[in-house]
Amino acid sequence: MVRIRAWYTGFLLIATAVLAQAEETNLEKRVVEHTCPNGIHLLILERHFSPTVSIRMVFRTGGVDEVSGKTGLAHMFEHMMFKGTKTLGTKDYQTEAPILEQIDRLKQDLDREKSKGNQANQDRISKLLDTLNALQQKESPLVIENEVFHLYEKEGASQINAFTAPDITEYVLDIPSNKIELWAAMDSDRVKNPVFREFYTERDVVKEERRMRVDTNPEGALEENFLAAAFLAHPYHHPTIGWDSDLDHLSVADLQDFYRRHYTPDRLTIAVVGDVKADSIIEVVDKNFGSWAPSGVQEGEVITQEPPQAGERRILLETDAEPHLLIGFHIPTYPDPDHPVFYALARLLADGQSSRLYKSLVEKKELASGVAADEDTPGDRYPTLFVVSATPRYPHTPEEVERAILQELETVKKTPIETWELEKVRAAVDVGLLNTLQTNDGMAGTLAYDQGVFGDWRYLLRFQKVINTLTPADLQRVAQKYFTPTNRIVAVLVKKKP
Repeated sequence: MVRIRAWYTGFLLIATAVLAQAEETNLEKRVVEHTCPNGIHLLILERHFSPTVSIRMVFRTGGVDEVSGKTGLAHMFEHMMFKGTKTLGTKDYQTEAPILEQIDRLKQDLDREKSKGNQANQDRISKLLDTLNALQQKESPLVIENEVFHLYEKEGASQINAFTAPDITEYVLDIPSNKIELWAAMDSDRVKNPVFREFYTERDVVKEERRMRVDTNPEGALEENFLAAAFLAHPYHHPTIGWDSDLDHLSVADLQDFYRRHYTPDRLTIAVVGDVKADSIIEVVDKNFGSWAPSGVQEGEVITQEPPQAGERRILLETDAEPHLLIGFHIPTYPDPDHPVFYALARLLADGQSSRLYKSLVEKKELASGVAADEDTPGDRYPTLFVVSATPRYPHTPEEVERAILQELETVKKTPIETWELEKVRAAVDVGLLNTLQTNDGMAGTLAYDQGVFGDWRYLLRFQKVINTLTPADLQRVAQKYFTPTNRIVAVLVKKKP
């Protein structure tokens, strides 16, 4: 039975690699590219398996593009994109617009008064709140709640979502292929004419989201502290959800300025995958999105570079939670030639039950209940971190787990990687590529992300080729160069003593 399983596994890996290579060859020929006159990059992949289409809009803007005092704006804008426009989400925008302006002025006055702390005039705060409540009650009947969601759901959409990351903001939609005109009309309106209605109500929603993800989530708080310690200068140290005190003072004017600077046509990649005709999609996108002109107040790339780290940095966080450990190392990103090597190292160390850290820490020594590794925390646009995380298993301590992880990293640095381990990494890339190619949503998301972040959707194909040429010496060399004590950041979550 063992021989049969081994042969069958080998056959699957070979078959998967062949299929992935065949799909890759076809993909190079089948993806249609078009750049709109205003700079929007459009990628189309025709697939006529079912009458559906996956659409991904990726803006090359996220938490990394924010400045101190104004963090959280990228995430706030994502929320506001579902609040509508001058024609979506409102019964009468002409009546609503002056009310929105009054609400904004009152809320800013209220924020300024509250920021005075003990010196704040409570009578004035009370009067401002009364006036604000009256205006909000006046606006409420004019708002059509969640109209964007309801319209898409009514027309058969199966996925309507969005997310904000340090590098990008992505908008997700899966719809019947005969509703392309509806998507183009609605989403072009949303990106060209956003109206920030219910901004301050949504700001409170984001603050609650922060409380759930960070303030009352020990591992979330640990990661936030970890990134703040790892990046002293580069804006990767900002949490994408925003610092709590910043959220308290964000205004509509702040969001309008962020929109003008960062939501520009040249930062948008649209990937359309499914039962469509490329020529028709190009025509529809040019017609609906083509009139969106750059604001003229465009922001460039982040110019601040993180200075070289001169020594190990450590964070200790005491909470009423079980211990957790993060160990990170500064690494380069694409187009550095070593970029794919870090992916291979992460798979070697912590991908599955045959990985080195799992077999050592979880199975053999029973030091940890779980272990993971990744090469893109917090992002891919700029030099980033290679991070190993682990959860100690009682009664073992974070210190024991840390020593064991560092010992395994030293082994990688001193002992050549075995051939079968590298083949496993290559097979994982082939399987991942094939899985991506098999679904419309996976393909659309990958095309849009790689184009938006790396500047070329073909990164996916080049990455696979580089992985297939890696040698054990490459992994050993990179580990020796970057897994050093002076380049290390350690964050430990420990249970608070009673």
